[in-house]
Amino acid sequence: MCVTEGPSRRTPEEFRALILDAAGECLVEGGFASGRLLSAIARKAGISRPTLYKYGGTVDDIKEALVERELAAFIGHISPAFEEIAWTPDYLTDLLVLVIDYARRHPLLSAALRDVPELILPVFTLHARVQVDRIEEFVTPVLQGHIEAGRMPDVDIAVLVDALYRVVISAVIVDTRHDFDDPEVLRAYLRTALAFLTGLPAAR
Repeated sequence: MCVTEGPSRRTPEEFRALILDAAGECLVEGGFASGRLLSAIARKAGISRPTLYKYGGTVDDIKEALVERELAAFIGHISPAFEEIAWTPDYLTDLLVLVIDYARRHPLLSAALRDVPELILPVFTLHARVQVDRIEEFVTPVLQGHIEAGRMPDVDIAVLVDALYRVVISAVIVDTRHDFDDPEVLRAYLRTALAFLTGLPAAR
Protein backbone atom coordinates (compact mmCIF):
# COMPACT_ATOMS: atom_id res chain seq x y z
CA MET A 1 0.00 0.00 0.00
CA CYS A 2 1.35 3.40 -0.92
CA VAL A 3 1.54 5.93 1.90
CA THR A 4 1.93 9.61 1.10
CA GLU A 5 4.36 11.90 2.86
CA GLY A 6 1.63 14.38 3.77
CA PRO A 7 1.07 15.40 7.39
CA SER A 8 -2.27 13.56 7.53
CA ARG A 9 -0.44 10.29 6.91
CA ARG A 10 2.06 10.66 9.73
CA THR A 11 1.70 8.61 12.88
CA PRO A 12 1.67 10.27 16.32
CA GLU A 13 5.22 8.96 16.87
CA GLU A 14 6.37 10.51 13.60
CA PHE A 15 4.79 13.84 14.57
CA ARG A 16 6.53 13.78 17.93
CA ALA A 17 9.88 12.96 16.34
CA LEU A 18 9.36 15.76 13.80
CA ILE A 19 8.55 18.22 16.58
CA LEU A 20 11.57 17.23 18.68
CA ASP A 21 13.89 17.45 15.67
CA ALA A 22 12.58 20.94 14.93
CA ALA A 23 12.79 21.95 18.59
CA GLY A 24 16.41 20.84 18.79
CA GLU A 25 17.32 22.88 15.72
CA CYS A 26 15.49 25.95 17.02
CA LEU A 27 17.19 25.75 20.42
CA VAL A 28 20.63 25.36 18.89
CA GLU A 29 19.91 28.41 16.70
CA GLY A 30 19.16 30.57 19.76
CA GLY A 31 15.68 29.49 20.76
CA PHE A 32 16.48 29.11 24.45
CA ALA A 33 16.16 32.86 24.81
CA SER A 34 13.22 33.18 22.41
CA GLY A 35 9.76 34.17 23.58
CA ARG A 36 8.21 32.70 20.44
CA LEU A 37 9.73 29.25 20.54
CA LEU A 38 6.51 27.36 19.78
CA SER A 39 5.91 29.40 16.64
CA ALA A 40 9.50 28.80 15.54
CA ILE A 41 9.18 25.05 16.14
CA ALA A 42 5.92 24.83 14.22
CA ARG A 43 7.41 26.78 11.33
CA LYS A 44 10.57 24.66 11.33
CA ALA A 45 8.53 21.44 11.44
CA GLY A 46 6.13 22.64 8.74
CA ILE A 47 3.04 22.07 10.88
CA SER A 48 0.30 24.20 12.39
CA ARG A 49 0.24 25.39 15.98
CA PRO A 50 -2.81 23.18 16.79
CA THR A 51 -0.92 20.15 15.47
CA LEU A 52 2.09 21.16 17.52
CA TYR A 53 -0.01 21.40 20.68
CA LYS A 54 -1.74 18.09 19.94
CA TYR A 55 1.44 16.05 19.54
CA GLY A 56 4.06 18.12 21.32
CA GLY A 57 2.26 19.95 24.11
CA THR A 58 3.65 23.02 25.80
CA VAL A 59 7.17 24.41 25.61
CA ASP A 60 7.98 22.66 28.87
CA ASP A 61 6.56 19.36 27.56
CA ILE A 62 8.70 19.61 24.44
CA LYS A 63 11.85 20.49 26.37
CA GLU A 64 11.28 17.62 28.80
CA ALA A 65 10.72 15.16 25.95
CA LEU A 66 13.84 16.46 24.23
CA VAL A 67 15.90 15.96 27.40
CA GLU A 68 14.59 12.40 27.71
CA ARG A 69 15.47 11.66 24.09
CA GLU A 70 18.96 13.11 24.44
CA LEU A 71 19.52 11.19 27.67
CA ALA A 72 18.53 7.96 25.91
CA ALA A 73 20.94 8.78 23.08
CA PHE A 74 23.70 9.47 25.61
CA ILE A 75 23.13 6.15 27.36
CA GLY A 76 23.21 4.39 24.01
CA HIS A 77 26.48 6.14 23.23
CA ILE A 78 28.26 5.09 26.40
CA SER A 79 26.69 1.63 26.87
CA PRO A 80 29.40 -0.25 24.91
CA ALA A 81 32.04 1.10 27.31
CA PHE A 82 30.40 -0.79 30.17
CA GLU A 83 30.35 -4.16 28.45
CA GLU A 84 33.98 -4.89 29.29
CA ILE A 85 35.45 -3.26 32.36
CA ALA A 86 39.08 -3.09 33.39
CA TRP A 87 39.61 -1.54 36.82
CA THR A 88 42.64 0.47 35.74
CA PRO A 89 43.54 4.16 35.35
CA ASP A 90 43.56 3.75 31.57
CA TYR A 91 40.03 2.33 31.49
CA LEU A 92 38.64 5.03 33.78
CA THR A 93 40.44 7.68 31.76
CA ASP A 94 38.98 6.37 28.50
CA LEU A 95 35.51 6.26 30.05
CA LEU A 96 35.72 9.83 31.31
CA VAL A 97 37.11 11.10 28.00
CA LEU A 98 34.21 9.43 26.20
CA VAL A 99 31.62 11.07 28.45
CA ILE A 100 33.25 14.50 28.72
CA ASP A 101 33.96 14.78 25.00
CA TYR A 102 30.35 13.81 24.22
CA ALA A 103 29.00 16.44 26.61
CA ARG A 104 31.35 19.23 25.51
CA ARG A 105 30.47 18.65 21.87
CA HIS A 106 26.72 18.24 22.39
CA PRO A 107 25.01 21.01 20.38
CA LEU A 108 22.00 21.41 22.67
CA LEU A 109 24.04 21.56 25.85
CA SER A 110 26.48 23.99 24.27
CA ALA A 111 23.60 26.20 23.13
CA ALA A 112 21.99 26.16 26.57
CA LEU A 113 25.25 27.07 28.30
CA ARG A 114 25.71 29.85 25.75
CA ASP A 115 22.19 31.32 25.87
CA VAL A 116 20.73 30.55 29.30
CA PRO A 117 23.54 29.57 31.67
CA GLU A 118 21.52 30.86 34.61
CA LEU A 119 18.87 28.23 33.85
CA ILE A 120 20.96 25.25 32.75
CA LEU A 121 23.83 25.39 35.26
CA PRO A 122 21.63 24.73 38.33
CA VAL A 123 20.19 21.65 36.58
CA PHE A 124 23.63 20.04 36.54
CA THR A 125 24.98 21.52 39.79
CA LEU A 126 22.63 22.74 42.53
CA HIS A 127 19.88 20.33 41.45
CA ALA A 128 22.04 17.53 40.08
CA ARG A 129 20.44 14.80 42.16
CA VAL A 130 17.93 13.97 39.42
CA GLN A 131 20.69 13.54 36.84
CA VAL A 132 22.90 11.51 39.19
CA ASP A 133 19.99 9.25 40.16
CA ARG A 134 19.22 8.56 36.48
CA ILE A 135 22.81 7.63 35.74
CA GLU A 136 23.05 5.49 38.85
CA GLU A 137 19.85 3.66 37.88
CA PHE A 138 21.39 2.80 34.51
CA VAL A 139 24.86 1.74 35.63
CA THR A 140 24.11 -0.04 38.91
CA PRO A 141 22.92 -3.37 37.49
CA VAL A 142 25.74 -3.37 34.95
CA LEU A 143 28.46 -2.63 37.49
CA GLN A 144 26.96 -5.03 40.01
CA GLY A 145 27.23 -7.76 37.42
CA HIS A 146 30.92 -6.97 36.89
CA ILE A 147 31.50 -6.95 40.67
CA GLU A 148 29.86 -10.34 41.08
CA ALA A 149 31.93 -11.72 38.19
CA GLY A 150 35.14 -10.47 39.83
CA ARG A 151 35.98 -8.01 37.06
CA MET A 152 36.02 -5.04 39.44
CA PRO A 153 36.26 -4.63 43.22
CA ASP A 154 33.19 -4.39 45.42
CA VAL A 155 33.01 -0.61 45.35
CA ASP A 156 30.20 1.61 46.58
CA ILE A 157 28.50 2.23 43.22
CA ALA A 158 26.53 5.24 44.44
CA VAL A 159 29.71 6.98 45.61
CA LEU A 160 31.56 6.02 42.41
CA VAL A 161 28.80 7.45 40.21
CA ASP A 162 28.60 10.61 42.31
CA ALA A 163 32.37 11.17 42.22
CA LEU A 164 32.70 10.57 38.48
CA TYR A 165 29.69 12.81 37.80
CA ARG A 166 31.41 15.64 39.67
CA VAL A 167 34.58 15.15 37.62
CA VAL A 168 32.62 15.14 34.36
CA ILE A 169 30.53 18.21 35.14
CA SER A 170 33.52 20.25 36.28
CA ALA A 171 35.38 19.34 33.09
CA VAL A 172 32.37 20.36 31.00
CA ILE A 173 31.43 23.68 32.59
CA VAL A 174 34.52 25.01 34.40
CA ASP A 175 36.85 27.01 32.16
CA THR A 176 40.52 26.93 33.13
CA ARG A 177 43.82 27.12 31.27
CA HIS A 178 43.48 23.49 30.13
CA ASP A 179 42.00 23.05 26.64
CA PHE A 180 39.62 20.15 27.17
CA ASP A 181 38.37 20.46 23.61
CA ASP A 182 41.64 18.76 22.71
CA PRO A 183 41.11 15.04 23.51
CA GLU A 184 44.81 14.47 24.15
CA VAL A 185 45.01 17.34 26.63
CA LEU A 186 41.88 16.02 28.32
CA ARG A 187 43.24 12.46 28.40
CA ALA A 188 46.58 13.51 29.90
CA TYR A 189 44.85 15.66 32.52
CA LEU A 190 42.45 12.91 33.57
CA ARG A 191 45.15 10.26 33.67
CA THR A 192 47.19 12.38 36.07
CA ALA A 193 44.18 13.43 38.15
CA LEU A 194 42.96 9.85 38.52
CA ALA A 195 46.42 8.77 39.64
CA PHE A 196 46.29 11.44 42.35
CA LEU A 197 42.82 10.41 43.47
CA THR A 198 43.15 6.64 43.37
CA GLY A 199 46.81 6.09 44.18
CA LEU A 200 47.11 3.92 41.09
CA PRO A 201 50.22 4.45 38.94
CA ALA A 202 49.65 6.58 35.87
CA ALA A 203 50.48 4.93 32.55
CA ARG A 204 53.21 6.63 30.55
